[in-house]
Amino acid sequence: MQGAGTRLADMKPDWRILYALTAATLLTGLGLDLKWLYVAAKPLLMIVLLLHFVSSTQGLPAWRNLVIIALGFSWAGDVFLISGDWFVAGLASFLVAHIFYIAAYQKTGASIGRLQPLDVLMFALLGTFLLWFIYPGLDGLEAPVFAYALVLLGMGVWAFKRRGGTNDTSFRLVATGAILFVLSDSLIAVNRFAHAIPFERILVMSIYMTAQYLIVQGLIKHAEKA
Repeated sequence: MQGAGTRLADMKPDWRILYALTAATLLTGLGLDLKWLYVAAKPLLMIVLLLHFVSSTQGLPAWRNLVIIALGFSWAGDVFLISGDWFVAGLASFLVAHIFYIAAYQKTGASIGRLQPLDVLMFALLGTFLLWFIYPGLDGLEAPVFAYALVLLGMGVWAFKRRGGTNDTSFRLVATGAILFVLSDSLIAVNRFAHAIPFERILVMSIYMTAQYLIVQGLIKHAEKA
């Protein structure tokens, strides 16, 4: 009995399961138009992902603090963007989150990694087209949107600069997550400033939640051998 009790005490919660359940709850709230369910679930997303990251990286170097801060500002952005009235505050929160993600990438492979010209070209073309497409509808928000786009695209480029500076699993997960993050934010911009996208909130949140998970999981994998 004592051995069984010890084993139970040593068991750690799998935060990934709770993250998936929270994401499913959020999408259910959106799909069934249950605003209270959506509002209740959304602030929990980054808290659960943060708990997963912290529990999986105990004893790792100080770069983990950069990820913790990035997730903290992502949480603030999630909360601000529950209401469209706080769009600029949400934008600012995610801008800071991306800066800390860039710093984390630098510490986990980007400082010695290889950046290919195609990586830069891909994000440059995407950013140029997106800003050209939404520009007529910015209506005074040109400066914050352009600043955010520059940092967001920089986060994507720096994710790809980790190539060769970390193991393949970590690189692929973070790079894929970064691309999805850029895609989710691009859809938000198009929907808000250019043309309405059917089921935009469900689509954006599905991509965003996947992006954040892949980035965090990829950074966790950085400590593992190739």
